[in-house]
Amino acid sequence: MKSPVIPHFDKVDKKAIRAQFFDDRKHRATLHLPFIDSTSQRTLCVIGQNPSGASEENADKTIRYLEELIHRKHPEYGSLLVLNLYSRIDTPKVETHDLLDANCATIFDIALRDNSDFLLVYGKLKNEGAYRFPERANHIAVALKSKNVLQLGLNTLYPPHPGNPKIFYSNFDIQLINHKLEATQ
Repeated sequence: MKSPVIPHFDKVDKKAIRAQFFDDRKHRATLHLPFIDSTSQRTLCVIGQNPSGASEENADKTIRYLEELIHRKHPEYGSLLVLNLYSRIDTPKVETHDLLDANCATIFDIALRDNSDFLLVYGKLKNEGAYRFPERANHIAVALKSKNVLQLGLNTLYPPHPGNPKIFYSNFDIQLINHKLEATQ
């Protein structure tokens, strides 16, 4: 069954969206989403588990929700930079190898180093098949210690995903709150 086409939020500058794909579009390193009417140079880096096929042409439910939420509630950010713990485009998480492309890992590390503001949206972290999400999150926690790290404000110990039942891609009365980085189990 083909996924529905989800357009980018109308306040995203569609002509300026940039995505970095590798390995015949099997891996996505980044998706940069600038807002049309913003004068801010600040970028909010969003870190999820692993990417969908969202690109310059189309969003997905998560990206579309975050575009609208950040534009509506946080004008201090002029753009979003979407990153993921793993780079493989594999929404059902069934792949067993080639989960993190070396080029994507390098780009991810540079984004961690060069940016200050991060929104974690990877939800509860558990190993799924070959994906070792807790280990990967622990690996990047060191780089995030000196950064402004946020989560969607549901007062959870983990950074909730926009698909959380209390948000479900439609609750825009969510604040961003500081995320306390702790090692995951």
